[in-house]
Amino acid sequence: MKEVKKIALFGLGGINWIGGVQYISNIIHALDSISDEHPVEVHLIKAKEQEFVDLKKIIKTKVVMRDADTIFPPWSLYNRAIWFYQRKFMKRVIPRMENFFMKNGFDFVFPLAASDCNGNFNAGSWIADFQYYHYPNGASEQFTASAVNEISFIANNSNKVVLSSVACEVDCNTIFPVTIGKTYAMPFAVYLDPQLLEFNDFDSIINKYKIPRNFLVVSNSFCPTKNHKTIFEAMHLLNKQGVRVELVCTGNIVDQRNLHFGNEILQMLTKYEVRDQVHLLGIIPRQDQVAIYRMARAMVQPSLNEGWSTPVEEAKHLGKNLIVSDIDVHKEQCAGNKYIFRSLDAEHLASMMQEIWENNSNTRFPEIEKEKNAFHAYREEVKKFGRRFLQIAAANGKAKS
Repeated sequence: MKEVKKIALFGLGGINWIGGVQYISNIIHALDSISDEHPVEVHLIKAKEQEFVDLKKIIKTKVVMRDADTIFPPWSLYNRAIWFYQRKFMKRVIPRMENFFMKNGFDFVFPLAASDCNGNFNAGSWIADFQYYHYPNGASEQFTASAVNEISFIANNSNKVVLSSVACEVDCNTIFPVTIGKTYAMPFAVYLDPQLLEFNDFDSIINKYKIPRNFLVVSNSFCPTKNHKTIFEAMHLLNKQGVRVELVCTGNIVDQRNLHFGNEILQMLTKYEVRDQVHLLGIIPRQDQVAIYRMARAMVQPSLNEGWSTPVEEAKHLGKNLIVSDIDVHKEQCAGNKYIFRSLDAEHLASMMQEIWENNSNTRFPEIEKEKNAFHAYREEVKKFGRRFLQIAAANGKAKS
């Protein structure tokens, strides 16, 4: 085990993948939560368009922002010749980046696609999930092919492969036996600004988004594997029984991997006769999103595939009622939760939605005391996440440093 003091993190995500931005932010906040026991310096390598607004709340950890467009040398003919020489005679794999990391003495770099790098420095890769494998038709052919190539490259060229759940680790070892012995499960915990719990002007949220006071919430981007269809069908079945449930949806309705899918969503709403009950808010400010979570009677997470669900973690952080699909990741993530429905069974989901809806008809949300207790308990999960990250960073592997 080596001591880890200086870490380089690559910024992930953007407007089309908020989860990537949140993932890296969560790591930094988790490290900050244990800074008294293990202080580190974090260098965040990001593109100009990437925004990490949550990092303004970092208190103890030194975070250095690095511009990915300027810290690595340009692709000039001279540099390409040098890099060719280094690859051929100095066993460099990605010399343009390796030179920077080695020169600046980083103890761990994450996530890096080719983390073997012939042992030149200590690095790890991350695979979010294996959606491309389980649902190859869940995205365009071009995107699926790109995912196949990228994940295959990671599996075959990394000596530390990080997965966000045991379920994904099993997938990885099964699909890519070459990864057996070099995978690490690292479930993440989310960061929520404590000040968000001080907000109490919920009428302003209702007026701003024209939503009802009582509702269930789904917070996912709109793509086939997020399984909104089963919720809409469940609502249709409840309508037939005289039970009207309101649903608020946050998340990007435009899926860059399936540009036609937004229209399919609208067609589903018409087919199941629930257009006036489903409130599509799109991408909204973080403080509004958390306020909506707090107001909801429950969060529904119907996804057919996840690596580890950010909305589920946020709901746990706030002590919310949760209805989740029965995929292995959710069973792992929501151990003990009784509201786990058969993922494509609209009748099963409808029965759970009705039970939670009716059982909480007289409850005023948010439940302040329940929130406070859950929030306090969840802080330990954040620390646990930070310790696990450092444990993986320090683990002995092929890296020489």
